[in-house]
Amino acid sequence: MKELSTYTFLEEYQQCIQPAIADVDVFLKTAVVPICAADVACVLEICEEEVKDILRKLDVQTIDKEVFLAIMRRGSSRVCRLYAREIEAGSPIIYNERQIAYIYNLDAALVKNACQKLQIKDVTAFTMPLVFAQIPIGK
Repeated sequence: MKELSTYTFLEEYQQCIQPAIADVDVFLKTAVVPICAADVACVLEICEEEVKDILRKLDVQTIDKEVFLAIMRRGSSRVCRLYAREIEAGSPIIYNERQIAYIYNLDAALVKNACQKLQIKDVTAFTMPLVFAQIPIGK
């Protein structure tokens, strides 16, 4: 009988999250101010009305890079929520299990098991892919 392969959070991260983060990064580096609400909506994967609603709440009319990040912190898409949680966690250089679970919206027990299996207490940008590779997720 053929063994079923396990889809890991590393694959999910590489296929879905990393490209979205890269798109935001390129957008911010190349955007001409003022930035169009429709462009912000597109790159953040939210509707233009949500962008306009956030702008109203922020009491601003023009989108520059700082306002873009404020929109991103309040947006409802996956990349926006991830960014907001990263900021809330203090954007650490070294992450603990709880921070990884919170930021990436993962089951804390799965993150803990992955770290224990790898014998890692503190996770860095270099070891995070190793941890992600140990976290099975349903697809």
